[in-house]
Formats: sequence, structure tokens, C-alpha cells
Amino acid sequence: MIELYQFRSSHFCEKARWALDYKGIPYRARNLVPGPHVKAARRIAPRSCLPIIVDEGKAIQDSPAIITYLDRKVPDRPLTPRDAAQAEEALGWEKYLDEEIGVTLRLWFYYHVLPDRDRAVQFLLNEGPWYGRPLYALIFPRIRGAMIKLMNINAESARQAEARFHAAVERLNDALKERHFLVGDRFSRADLTAGALLAAYCRPDETIPITLPEPVRALRERHETSRFFGWVCDLYREHRQPAALVQ
Repeated sequence: MIELYQFRSSHFCEKARWALDYKGIPYRARNLVPGPHVKAARRIAPRSCLPIIVDEGKAIQDSPAIITYLDRKVPDRPLTPRDAAQAEEALGWEKYLDEEIGVTLRLWFYYHVLPDRDRAVQFLLNEGPWYGRPLYALIFPRIRGAMIKLMNINAESARQAEARFHAAVERLNDALKERHFLVGDRFSRADLTAGALLAAYCRPDETIPITLPEPVRALRERHETSRFFGWVCDLYREHRQPAALVQ
């Protein structure tokens, strides 16, 4: 059985979960503790980032590579369009969304969450192993400092991230004016990427274990009537398969 190494609250890990569930592939989730996860990740893959899946002894790291691997493993219900031009377009959308929504929203979100220790710990340890909380009681300041340094989180970078995020969702709004899918006439990895990366923003009560910080709540309220916002909720209703096969 495939093993998925993940953070439960990560929107990049949601991409991998969604792809596995969409394909109907059973898997076992291994929830890791952010920070100490580095040693576990590097034992099985070249870098420390998650998600990672391990299938028959082979490790595949990063959500785009995982989706590509799953398409090859289970060709039914392809997430990569079979038409070459549409496949290139879908991959282009995925790369853009990963960078302009996935990375920017994460930085901006953590800028507002990390100063609140209780809220940050609850988010980072969501459904994690039992030892996470006693461990974080000792090491959380070091974890927070490492995250701030690694992601270059500060007031200016958060301002820039918010501007990039706003531009990205406006691009989504424009693309979705007269269509339901980003590429062609069927659900693809482009739509999955947008939905997964925006899930916690558009559907926080169903996807994350904390109350959103006020600045995040305020921006979200401004976006609630936008085309992309309702579209993400529609994607979850129509294309997010239940995780009944998870063991």
C-alpha cells in the first residue's frame, strides 16, 4: 500500500490526498511533526519538503511529481490531459498556482498565525502524532524562528505575498468568466491544484482546526462573492472524492 508522508493542514499535501482519492487508490497517511519531520523526510527522499509518497519502495516527492506518477500508475480518470497542448497548459497553470497562490498564501498566512503560539501550535500539529504537543512545549520558539527564516517571513514579504495572491485570484476570476474548467472541458490537475491550495481559504470550517486571524478573515470576506471562491466550493462538491479508502 502507498504511504503518504504529510502535514495534515498543508494545502500542498491536500493536492496529493485529493489525487490519491480521485484515483481511488488506497493509502496510509503518516502525519509528521513540522521541524522534526526533516530527519524522517530525508531518510526516504532527497529533500525535506512534503508531501512524499512511497510506493513499492520508490519515493516520489512534491505534489506535481506525485500527480504525474499517479497518472502513470492509474491511467483511468487522468488528471493530466491526454492532448499534448492541453497537458502543457495544465502543467503551466499548476506551476503558476503553486508559486502565486500556494507559496504566497502560506507566507502571508504564517505571518499572521505564528505570533499566536496557541493558534500556531494547533494548526501545525493538526492530527499529528501524540508526542507533538509535549515536544512543541520545549521547541516551538525554535520551530517558529526556523520557519520565519526559511520562508523569509516579515512585514514587507507578507505585503508582497498578499499583493501576489490577490493578482493570482483575479487571474482565476478572469479565466473562469465563461468556463467551469481551467483547461479544456474536463477536470484536470490545474483545477485540482487551485481547489486544494485554496481549500483552507474558501472552506476553513471544513479543512483547518483554527479560527482564522482577523486580517485573513477580512480579506476572505472581501473575496466571498468572487467567481473563484464559489468555484472552489463547487470543485469540492463535484470532484473531491471521499477518503473512504484511507487506511
